[in-house]
Amino acid sequence: MKKILIISLIATLFATIAEAQPVQLSERSYIEVYTCAPGNQLYSQFGHTAIGVFDHQLGIDEVFNYGTFSFNTPHFYLKFCAGKLLYQLTSESFSQFVYSYERRGRQVVGQRLNLTLAQRQHLFDLLSENCLPENCDYQYDFFFDNCATRVLDMLYRAFGDSLTYIASDTLPLPTMRDCIHPYLAGSQWTKAGIDLVLGSITDRRATTRQQSFIPDKLHDYLAECQIDTLPLVLQTRTIVEPTIVYDHTPWLLSPILILSLLMIAVVIMTFRLPATALVIFDRIYFGIIGLMGLLITLLWFATDHGATVGNLNMLWASPLFLVYIFTIGNAERQWHKWLRIILIAGNGIMIFGFLLPQSFNLCFYPLVAASLVRLVVTKKPQLR
Repeated sequence: MKKILIISLIATLFATIAEAQPVQLSERSYIEVYTCAPGNQLYSQFGHTAIGVFDHQLGIDEVFNYGTFSFNTPHFYLKFCAGKLLYQLTSESFSQFVYSYERRGRQVVGQRLNLTLAQRQHLFDLLSENCLPENCDYQYDFFFDNCATRVLDMLYRAFGDSLTYIASDTLPLPTMRDCIHPYLAGSQWTKAGIDLVLGSITDRRATTRQQSFIPDKLHDYLAECQIDTLPLVLQTRTIVEPTIVYDHTPWLLSPILILSLLMIAVVIMTFRLPATALVIFDRIYFGIIGLMGLLITLLWFATDHGATVGNLNMLWASPLFLVYIFTIGNAERQWHKWLRIILIAGNGIMIFGFLLPQSFNLCFYPLVAASLVRLVVTKKPQLR
């Protein structure tokens, strides 16, 4: 019995020592960065980046994924809306990773990195350490801390000044908003919604490295990098061929057309409907605009979303409309007049929107015009 106990203790001791020792990669090991094409779901509409470490001699087959989150997280939607949802670094096998994109028809391109064994080992150790339960969580930020920026930051952390970008930034540089718009071209309503909630901070010029929050941009960035004066990317290969059919908003259902027709309808109603009917319409219409303004306000001041700060859409979609709708029908009251002047001024400034430090979606301007018509042109109820 004592012998069995001693053997068990020795076996446990050796197992613990083995776990504590980092795995040493062989010369046959390699590391690849994977760029995955966009999907049709909003969370996948900008693509994805992952990084894989392989050593067939040692049986190592790990794809590290910084884009993992769980719908089972307590208060998931509340945390997501508040910008407090934690993302995790997880790992899976190459076959599992590829299968998830094959069945969705999303292209996967791999870039094999031109690294020495020591460099591969150092990067693998950092990724393995980062994947531990106590280190894997991070505060996701779409523009500044996501699956693509994490991979690039890890490369710079591993290689420091040895990693250099050889192409220089050229003017004019695109803004963050410019970078995401091509991925929303087929989903015009999604584009309008995103443009509604993103603030002026996203209209700042982005350096080439900052643009790498988009996986495709990171792919291009790595292709222009050197490590110790040698090209960083040794080989590029297509792993999954694209078969996905992307959604596309028909022109007849596009927001610019629908909202332009709404504007025309508002103008016609303004001059055709009686004052009592217009009061009802104004309360509904401005109530919706006010709710949009309330959403903008909450995303700006009550969440951790950095991209929603400084949102000048509040000029035309003001939460003050939620107060204004209760003053409609009391046009003689002083506070109604002051609210009306403030709201007219906010919408009027949008006429000069091209001078403001924020880019506005064109589909918002029919709403601005409709609001100005209803704020400026008033009718008094007819006495019988």
